[in-house]
Amino acid sequence: MPLFDGYGVLVGTLLKYYCDHDFSEQTYYHCNLKVRAGRRIFRCPVDLDHKQDAHGVQWRLVELEPANFHRILHFQEGWHPLDSQPGSGAIDYYRSQEFQPTSDCQQAASDSIHLETACDSVLPVSWKYGTGPAAFRDLEPLLTHSRKLFIFGEPFRTGNGVHNIHQNQGDPPDSQWYPENGTWQDGAVVVLRRDNTLAAFLCKFNTQRFLTDSLCLLSSDGKEREK
Repeated sequence: MPLFDGYGVLVGTLLKYYCDHDFSEQTYYHCNLKVRAGRRIFRCPVDLDHKQDAHGVQWRLVELEPANFHRILHFQEGWHPLDSQPGSGAIDYYRSQEFQPTSDCQQAASDSIHLETACDSVLPVSWKYGTGPAAFRDLEPLLTHSRKLFIFGEPFRTGNGVHNIHQNQGDPPDSQWYPENGTWQDGAVVVLRRDNTLAAFLCKFNTQRFLTDSLCLLSSDGKEREK
């Protein structure tokens, strides 16, 4: 069940950023990135709305090896559609080798028949929980030190922009977003810093589940093992 308007990555440079000031049940809290790609400007709203829940947003910062993103790093500025499958450049919070949990999580799973329970006790340590403004406080330093941005998500249906810059799987069956659940289509803000180091900001909502059963069953080659 893919994202309705496709999936890909926008490559460009940060022009400016700003966050919404209106907190209400009728609006979502976004931190908007204006990204210049060639002669075009794209608006990229990062949805960090915590729905009036002090623990509504969950996020994670991951330091990455540039060599693992060699293909993406050499993309020209602009929008690049990606197939939702491994090897295309698409990312998946639970299947991309670069975002895998610690070996402690893998070991805990291998020692227990209760794989999902074992991983649940370890995985959340690498994620933070809180409000949208708290999440943005961790994203902002990446933006201020950025040389180039790689925004993964879904393109706007009209106009220049990218949204769904967050986990795009794990929504419950009664959610309006359930039909768009899918693998290899997660959104993220990946930042190449001015010192040539690379980091990713991943985020999800507490209504979306951690897919720890598949995550902890990954083999060293990134393929899911048979259950």
